[in-house]
Amino acid sequence: MELNIQKNQTPIYRQLYEQLVRQIADGTIEADACLPSIRAVAKQLGVAVVTVKTAYEMLERDGFIYTLPAKGCFVSAAAPKRKADLARDRLRNELAYYKQLGLDADELIDLVRALYQE
Repeated sequence: MELNIQKNQTPIYRQLYEQLVRQIADGTIEADACLPSIRAVAKQLGVAVVTVKTAYEMLERDGFIYTLPAKGCFVSAAAPKRKADLARDRLRNELAYYKQLGLDADELIDLVRALYQE
């Protein structure tokens, strides 16, 4: 598991969440693998324990990990399937904005294709 913190506008807990989602979804971190403790990750990255705890709570809420009391946090076997669900949810939330701008589906798809190529 590799985690890197960038100094940008994205909150650190969000950076951790997104990096872990990517690594779980692409199989870098396998199902039922035990994640490092919250305190160990916080110490390794030099961040507050509450920051890592927030990221882990988000991962659990979204079904990427599960917690066993006194044992730790583990990757859910169903986690890779959640990647498409998360993408769908985010797109659904964003679509209202693009509709308000007056973009039709073809215009939006063309824009996404062009940006994806960059």
